[in-house]
Amino acid sequence: MFVVKKKMLSYIVILGLTVILIGNSTIAAKGKADVVKMVELLQQDNSVNIGNWSVYAREINEEITNKQEFEREVVALKQQYPQFNWYREDGASALKAEAFFYHVDSGLTESIKLMTTGDESDKVTYVIYEVKGQEWREGYPAYFTSTYQNRVDDIFRGTPSIFSCITGSINDNMDSILNSKTESLLDKFEAREIESVHETNFTSISAHSTLFKQPLTKEKLNLQFGLRTEGLGDRTNFVVGTPIITFEY
Repeated sequence: MFVVKKKMLSYIVILGLTVILIGNSTIAAKGKADVVKMVELLQQDNSVNIGNWSVYAREINEEITNKQEFEREVVALKQQYPQFNWYREDGASALKAEAFFYHVDSGLTESIKLMTTGDESDKVTYVIYEVKGQEWREGYPAYFTSTYQNRVDDIFRGTPSIFSCITGSINDNMDSILNSKTESLLDKFEAREIESVHETNFTSISAHSTLFKQPLTKEKLNLQFGLRTEGLGDRTNFVVGTPIITFEY
């Protein structure tokens, strides 16, 4: 994970939060998970090392409109996932239940969150499921075709929005690393650049890729990536996400 200049961090975080708040503007597709597609493409380059990654699914549950319905949903999920550790954090106008489970054998961390906000006449409940890891292992693609898909089918009422994000590093000391890797990533992801920010040691690209089926805007933005290097001879760090980057980096 790496640090970018404040203005770029603000741009990415604000865009991410906007998407999270405006509703189900993206959709999940059956088949190979987007995070698996991204890893497979990145690993075609031997100089790329995969670091932290996350897949985040979110849905507004319109059936939960009061505290009693919220409690019933929490009880049902606790019974369904007794291996998770559950926590509550209720406020004056918000209800929140979180559950976590760490897989010792695979290194995966799963979490389930229910959050209700708003007043009694206009409550909104978000249901969130996330799985993440600190590296990528050989058995993860199989996890996404079985366990992960079963979780999504069980936890959500409809089709949730899916956000996939990966960080890592590139072991390349070329002085033209940003330009060369930017072009390489656009090519690998069959992507067309929509907008970008270029600085001496930092590049951020928003693009449309034909590989992903969940467009974010009318411009069909569904891919973002950023590259940062400290200079010649130093490692270059990257982050890539579909449809947007959700990590604060």
